[in-house]
Amino acid sequence: MTLAPCIAVIGPANAGKTTLLHQLDEKLQKRSAAALVIKGTPDNIGRYQFHAPNLREELKGHVKGKWGSSTIEHIRESIQCGRRNLELALLDFGGKHAPDNDQMLTLCSHYIVVSRLLDDEGIVSWEEVAERNGLKRVATVHSIGSEDLDGPMITLSPNGWVGTFRYDVGPEDTANDAVIDRLVEEIVTLRRNPDLIPYVDLHENERWDEAHISDVRGRAAKIREASSRTGVVVLGGRGPIWAYVAALHCALVAYRNARVFFFDPKQPERLVEIPSEQKDGPFPAGVLEIRWTTQEDVQRLEFHMLSEDKFLPPVVVQQLAYAPSFGTLPEHEVCLWGMGPTWLYGAYARWLFGAGVERLSVYDLSTQKAVSIW
Repeated sequence: MTLAPCIAVIGPANAGKTTLLHQLDEKLQKRSAAALVIKGTPDNIGRYQFHAPNLREELKGHVKGKWGSSTIEHIRESIQCGRRNLELALLDFGGKHAPDNDQMLTLCSHYIVVSRLLDDEGIVSWEEVAERNGLKRVATVHSIGSEDLDGPMITLSPNGWVGTFRYDVGPEDTANDAVIDRLVEEIVTLRRNPDLIPYVDLHENERWDEAHISDVRGRAAKIREASSRTGVVVLGGRGPIWAYVAALHCALVAYRNARVFFFDPKQPERLVEIPSEQKDGPFPAGVLEIRWTTQEDVQRLEFHMLSEDKFLPPVVVQQLAYAPSFGTLPEHEVCLWGMGPTWLYGAYARWLFGAGVERLSVYDLSTQKAVSIW
């Protein structure tokens, strides 16, 4: 099959690669590009940290993993699945040269090289690695601080064009628009048309907020019809976790026994069914723990990744119905919290709904508040 391009963002450590990807990803979303950003290291720095950088140290112990025996294969599978299932994939690559790097880069098709010093020997070494693995250059980006800005944002060079990028800007700053817009224009010309999956698309160019919960941002009627008429609802598209939980709740209110699937481009089968019931059975040991904590009158159900690299192995999807039980039903409002994938939130939300929890919210790390679902 024709694969989507995978663009590796490479360069020396602390060059601003992740910040560049955050801004690039947001612009691609507004172009309705189905793009997947993949972490090429197990540090698991989430997109939320671009909007809430103050949480970096507080959550470091929850999200930052270490290389394990299966980490490379996990990243490789994410790259391969992303290229099969979406229009674009982008790899946020680590800043250290290592023997295993070729195993990941060989699955990519293009690269953007980012460095604070354009004459740094490090940037040359990264270009050599990319081209050795057959990757095509998209652009070179020179990252700078605000005090260094002097001259045009885009200049021509013998190897194409060089963009000057501010690594120290916030999410609402437009200082990098010229460079990011140029990158987006080049990247979208590379995208391929993926196989269409008929799901209720939760993607929006503008941000979701709590006012959209009641009608699932205009999608409630479609979800209710699918649930009550066919008994099957498929949800997909770029939206916050709590939007997925709101759509799931809408489907279950219409028909309690509906089969609900979440589209996950990192999974080989693409669709993850949200189990209607928790069951006793085999579940991988040492990868997931759930904990109850109390925050005022709210019972917080926390997801903790226990594996060395903080990744959930692929087998978890097949054995999701056997995930750890939440135990005794709490008396107060329940808030789901943690670094788990969307479908993990969906599973526990469905089980709590089935158990009769009267009020449920999902903690949104980007806004640092609990979003009430029901």
